[in-house]
Amino acid sequence: MSKWPVSSLKGKINIKHGFPFKSEFFSDEETDFIVLTPGNFYEEGGFKRQAGKEKFYTGDIQEEYLHKAGDLIVAMTEQAAGLLGSCARVPESGIYLHNQRLGLITTDSKQILRDYVYHLFKTKTVREQIRLTSSGSKVKHTSPERIYDVRAPLPTVSEQQNIVDLLDSIETKIELNNRINTELEAMAKTLYDYWFVQFDFPDDSSQGQGKPYKTSGGKMVYNPTLKREIPEGWIDCLLGDHVTFKRGISYKSGDIQDTGVPFINLNSFSLSGDFKLEGTKYYNGKFKPESKLNPGELVIAITDVTRNADIIGKSFVIPDIFDETPLMSCDVASVSSRKFCNAYLEQLFNSESYHKYIKYYASGTLVLHLDLNGVKWFKTYLPPQKLLEEYSQHCASLFKQRDIVLKENVYLESLRDWLLPMLMNGQVTVGAEN
Repeated sequence: MSKWPVSSLKGKINIKHGFPFKSEFFSDEETDFIVLTPGNFYEEGGFKRQAGKEKFYTGDIQEEYLHKAGDLIVAMTEQAAGLLGSCARVPESGIYLHNQRLGLITTDSKQILRDYVYHLFKTKTVREQIRLTSSGSKVKHTSPERIYDVRAPLPTVSEQQNIVDLLDSIETKIELNNRINTELEAMAKTLYDYWFVQFDFPDDSSQGQGKPYKTSGGKMVYNPTLKREIPEGWIDCLLGDHVTFKRGISYKSGDIQDTGVPFINLNSFSLSGDFKLEGTKYYNGKFKPESKLNPGELVIAITDVTRNADIIGKSFVIPDIFDETPLMSCDVASVSSRKFCNAYLEQLFNSESYHKYIKYYASGTLVLHLDLNGVKWFKTYLPPQKLLEEYSQHCASLFKQRDIVLKENVYLESLRDWLLPMLMNGQVTVGAEN
């Protein structure tokens, strides 16, 4: 039972529909403006940047539909399961366009704070009310009027501000850790590109004396199989000669919940292929021990529900952040190799050249499935073992730092999710004397 008085949001908030921007002016090439979609929301709430997948706009715009930093937007259409009613705060001014499937929320600040609404719409009670009043058979929709009818606890504005300050401080730390993690991932990719794409690895020969191999004149030899030059002494191979795959197991969707044994599935993959903590689901039913994954193992996505092959074939190394060993879903396969190290394979699987190749081996009507035999036919080169081991050692320290910040985020997200409902109904208060 709530300590705060419960009332509807009618008269306290206003929701403005966006503009129907014409798809003929959408572009993959960068422009000054990006059209926001429900894809820019995390299911639990929060702004999701779509790096590499932005909808840039080339047409004329109206100033009133250009967002300012801090604008609060809500997903009015359930483009993906669980997104209906998700809220996000626009991070920058003058870039993002207010699209028709999104609502712009403003508030009467004497009754309810905009940032309080952001956190309020993360609670299960509010989201359930929005879901139950939605319309549509295949794709669910809501409306401003239906959201106005949502009933929620409403503390004083000063207490709302205390709640916002606490929850925002947690989110700020989570976001800082995410940026650190992004930098660590970028360092591993940069080193991979430098050594294994540009071939400027340290030349330890007596002639090279540790200088960048290709830049310093290291000998390159044309390889007729790969139809390109590679360093002298490197050999070509089929990926399947050196890797094996183990598919995950199908589990009941009804047992996939917010608590339990960590569950690695498509939600765990970012568009770049890195591990996505905020997408982690958990399993509460009986499971088979053979589907467990150990920290340091490599996994690859073998299905994709987006139909665009955005996730399929992407890969990451399992972080050491969970108290229990995670499970692997049927959408995922683990990868092992006696020649390639996991850190190297992760970068190879997430590379543009490889990703273009494996799209030819993805098929399906509703859900794309990856033919792992096709993956095995990928022609590549095998760098010297000493160089692979050196790269693995560099990445091991990066992975260790990644796991530290991810583990802190596991704790912070758990703390936030535990505090959220109790703060909203007054079971826990901020700044009160005990």
